[in-house]
Amino acid sequence: MPVGADADAGPESDAGSESDATSDDADAPVVAGFFSGCGGLDLGFERAGFDVALGSDQWEPAAETYRRNFADTEVLEGDVRELDAPAIRDAVAGAGYDPDGVDVVIGGPPCQGFSRLNNEQIELDEMEKDRRNTLFEEFLRVVSVLEPRLVLMENVRDLINRQTSDDRYVKDLIVDEFAAHGYKCEYRVLEAEQYGVPQKRRRIFFIGTDRDVPIRFPEPTTPEGSWRTAGEALADASDDLPNMTYADTGEKTLERIRHVPPGGYYRDLPDRLKTKKYQCDCEDTDTCPHEPEIVKRYGTYLRRLDPEEPSLTVSTNVFIHPREDRYLTPREMARLQTFPDEFAFEGTKTDVLKQIGNAVPVRLGEELATQLREYYPEIRDAPPADPDVYEQQSLTDLA
Repeated sequence: MPVGADADAGPESDAGSESDATSDDADAPVVAGFFSGCGGLDLGFERAGFDVALGSDQWEPAAETYRRNFADTEVLEGDVRELDAPAIRDAVAGAGYDPDGVDVVIGGPPCQGFSRLNNEQIELDEMEKDRRNTLFEEFLRVVSVLEPRLVLMENVRDLINRQTSDDRYVKDLIVDEFAAHGYKCEYRVLEAEQYGVPQKRRRIFFIGTDRDVPIRFPEPTTPEGSWRTAGEALADASDDLPNMTYADTGEKTLERIRHVPPGGYYRDLPDRLKTKKYQCDCEDTDTCPHEPEIVKRYGTYLRRLDPEEPSLTVSTNVFIHPREDRYLTPREMARLQTFPDEFAFEGTKTDVLKQIGNAVPVRLGEELATQLREYYPEIRDAPPADPDVYEQQSLTDLA
């Protein structure tokens, strides 16, 4: 059994384990994953009772992490654009599953080219130049190879407001592409903290089906006031856990860390501890009240977590521990993403942090998968849908 089926991801994960199912469930829907990264979304589906037959990623460290933690899952390592139909079907068969029996395809094709710091429109030819912008088309191509009943695609939240130069929303282009492959589709921005994740993280999810049934997204399970906090998630992390590697921090940086209050960051430092470029000429205060350019561009620089609040969005930037004067370890960052402590990451420390930052929080993936699992029998038995007459309901107001 792959790691995580019954594992505890630290103090914040216990409530999500009730939906765990063993892999010998004869009725378990079969999942194939593409652009899997280290497997956060895939692990969420496994914990919700799905059989994960296939995972894939072209980045070697992520693929090695996936192999280590999903021993019974076939892993395709390579560029998805080079995967033809026989290779995909053979991989599913190699895992012991019928290639015609894959029920769900999941994945998060990278579209960082859609993620902007301003509202600049995206030129159509620019989309073609940035191959990351067209990988969702490759994702849907492999969907067509396996013809599942359900498709789940995750992407950056910024995608919801991006427009092309002809004033079309990129999200609507994606919905149209789903329809071209025979799937009606809806999208929604989900906030991870509303689903038991100790982190403020917003991502857009597309769900597609070729069946004539309503598409359902999970209702929030954790109301504000009951959100899991960074302090809870990081409690009792022991030195013997995998990837519990402490940073070798210089004395000057340590002095800065000591002066950052809970929930604070670089701008809260005394001027004497800031680099000269970002000092100001303010008088009568030891703390700069201005918003320097470094904070605008690097808002997580020297950011200490508030122990009473969910973490900020986990990325490759490491936070300061909420109660100790040090940076978080990779294992602690993984806890904020609700990975179980037994889930070990492969690669250099930089590789590991990138894998963690790019992942879908396991708990969020599990909540999504649990909803899909509950109504999958209805999907399986429903007649085919007609995507040509389906119109995507606008959910922009949920962003």
